[in-house]
Amino acid sequence: MNIFYFFKELDTPMYQWQRTNLIDELIRNGHKVKTFNPLDYQSIEEANAITVPSIKKWGKCDLFLTCDDQDTIFKETVEEINKMGIPTCLICWDNLELPFKQKKIAPVFDIVWITSVETQYLFEQWECKNIIFQTYAANPYTYTAENIDKQLHSVGFIGSPYGSRTNKLNDLLENGVNCSIYSNSLFNKGYNTSIDGKKKINLPDILIKASRYMRFPIGRKVLYSTLLNKFKAKASLNTESKSASLHHSVSHEEMCHLYSAHSLSLNIAELRDTYVLKQPIPKIHLRAFEIPMCGGLQFTSYNEEIARYFEEDKEIVLYRSTEEMIDKAKFYLDDKNSQLVRNMKLAARKRAENEHTWTNRFNNIFNCL
Repeated sequence: MNIFYFFKELDTPMYQWQRTNLIDELIRNGHKVKTFNPLDYQSIEEANAITVPSIKKWGKCDLFLTCDDQDTIFKETVEEINKMGIPTCLICWDNLELPFKQKKIAPVFDIVWITSVETQYLFEQWECKNIIFQTYAANPYTYTAENIDKQLHSVGFIGSPYGSRTNKLNDLLENGVNCSIYSNSLFNKGYNTSIDGKKKINLPDILIKASRYMRFPIGRKVLYSTLLNKFKAKASLNTESKSASLHHSVSHEEMCHLYSAHSLSLNIAELRDTYVLKQPIPKIHLRAFEIPMCGGLQFTSYNEEIARYFEEDKEIVLYRSTEEMIDKAKFYLDDKNSQLVRNMKLAARKRAENEHTWTNRFNNIFNCL
């Protein structure tokens, strides 16, 4: 397949993960991917004006792909591509919490790929043509399982500790569970959840979030939980805990090694701050597939969706309460259970390789086309 990917790309992990993941894997499997970055042009208007001529200049195009919102890729641009007879696909990475950012353009795409089923009803109301629900994946070539036999008996977490992440890490630390946390933010004075860590109310930020989230039920829950978590005592990470091991951020290669090596790798499966609610909103993230693809043993809260992707107690460790989280953490960190942990890591990698690659996800899109 010749894929033209209209992709607003910045040199940050939030954007670059697509190169390490889906773009790299598609190319390795024989597809041609041409990326078109609208930020390379003087304005978004200019980028849209040059998109169709760029496709024509490239030559044969089997699929026009984008994950951008309606302020970046214009409806008129997609309609012009449709007239050329080129299939179009919109990927909605954030449709659980930000579905409206693609409301205007989604109906003109041939395929709309959503990653969370909870807001599918909105896309149906907007009369989108073909809606495909499928979650994230991981690239088996760039996420390697090379450190499974090196057992670090602690719960590893790679990423900035904020929101739900902080709450869970504090629960573990307060109960004597060793946690290794990898983030440069831990060493920046004034960071909200680390040094001098009281969170501050940011009124402009709250107003922006309110305008986004008040429009639908899940959004309202996200907004309420954000406000609630601002006033919780556990909003700041307990960096003074004797059970906490603090480290700077790591490279992609180091991340893979650490996921493989830690007895448990913590994944947060709640949307933003909804962990503080009696009924949190579950959200599958990229980590849910990166960890097992690296041969890591994923440690996360139970939800029906993730339990469909990996078998509980054989490929993943799930918990349903804070008490169960602490008990299971202590069990799997015990050196006596090292062989069990190793077997589960191998099983998780095998499942990820067989079912949760980007090739599998895109084959579903190609079959639909």
